[in-house]
Amino acid sequence: MKKLLLVCFACFFYLFSFAQKENSKDSVSFNIPVYLVDGVEVLSLDSISKDDIESVDIVKDPKILKYFYPRMGGLMLIKTKSQKQLRSIIQKYKEELKKNKKHPTKKGEIRIR
Repeated sequence: MKKLLLVCFACFFYLFSFAQKENSKDSVSFNIPVYLVDGVEVLSLDSISKDDIESVDIVKDPKILKYFYPRMGGLMLIKTKSQKQLRSIIQKYKEELKKNKKHPTKKGEIRIR
């Protein structure tokens, strides 16, 4: 019985020594940056024209990056020129929302524009 426990104990420590560390800096996903284009997270910058970019800010603050774990390579905030063109559309949308709140629909009623 003692030999069996000793063998199990030895196997456990042998396998434990090869276990992957969770917070390893050698991790593949450790240095992947996060891209936010006009406040929306995107996976790739391929769809953005370089002529459309107004400004780029880089954030390396660990307090902010903890929300994007395990992608700890930094936060790239990209502001585009087209966002300025969308402001009037967004403003109209917000006005429509306010109008709808003033005149709520009855239960089961559907409004069609």
